[in-house]
Amino acid sequence: MKKHTLIIALMMFVATFANATNEAYEKAMMKEIQALGKAGPVAELQKSANAFARIADMNAGEWLPNYYAALAYANMGFRTEGGLEEKDGYYAQAKKHIEKATALSPNNSEIVAVQGYIIMGELAADANSRGQSLSGLAMQTFGKAIELNRQNPRAIILMAQMEYGMAQFFGQGPEKACGLVNASLELFAKEAAEAKEGNLNPSWGKGMAEEMKNNTCK
Repeated sequence: MKKHTLIIALMMFVATFANATNEAYEKAMMKEIQALGKAGPVAELQKSANAFARIADMNAGEWLPNYYAALAYANMGFRTEGGLEEKDGYYAQAKKHIEKATALSPNNSEIVAVQGYIIMGELAADANSRGQSLSGLAMQTFGKAIELNRQNPRAIILMAQMEYGMAQFFGQGPEKACGLVNASLELFAKEAAEAKEGNLNPSWGKGMAEEMKNNTCK
């Protein structure tokens, strides 16, 4: 009887510890996701990237911390006023984190979309020399992200940006890109309506879609 009671007590302790650990993870993640959403300068993005990297180290089985660290580094590459070497350094860090996320969650549309976002950043950093090699790869990667989840608005708005860039290069109109913008906005609205409080899953990108709608698809 004593042995049975001891086992029950031990199981309750383990369950309580697990719940406390999970709550701590969720609280830390929510705090940093909100901070990342507000981050502007590279220094603030670096702070977010560092925080997510620490959370990833303490939660080895979770893909989201490395995903958000990769997103922070990718945004740093886009926003820095530094030269090509600095931009590529940020994209290299983004790749390291997104590869870790991929290992934990293969064939994940959100992860693949950020892979494409990183490639798009590398392309934008030196379009003249990288356009031929990276344009097709970026389009292919966004296409894969959409194929994995056609309800992913981030994959669609990123594809819209690539489509618009390609249309400009070939002297074509923005109709195809704008169709994707409108589709993404519908999905962003649906996502917001269905979102649950405390959700840690990606929800960024709506501002990107609205900006493109207002500036390109009037």
